Amino acid sequence: MPEIYDNDPGRTFGNYDLLNDITTQYDIDRTQAHELIHAMLNGLVQDDPNVILDRQPVHPGRLVSNPNDLDIRHWLIVSDDTEQTIRDAIAAVMAHQD
Repeated sequence: MPEIYDNDPGRTFGNYDLLNDITTQYDIDRTQAHELIHAMLNGLVQDDPNVILDRQPVHPGRLVSNPNDLDIRHWLIVSDDTEQTIRDAIAAVMAHQD
């Protein structure tokens, strides 16, 4: 199942397949691609919160021991259909940029 790194504005985020595909396809930077992905995902979540199937911690060990109180970031698990819907929505937005 596709994974999307959670969104915490101003914080770093890890690589994920959809992000890499969007940056390559549209020649945009990682931050812009990540923001676009989350804008589309947020719209879908407003219509149906269940599009996020699961949340998995990026660093599960921090749930057990986190003495430095580091942020707990998550992978958002979505269906293949949701990922494709996000791709299609970004394609529509980017088509109007030209």
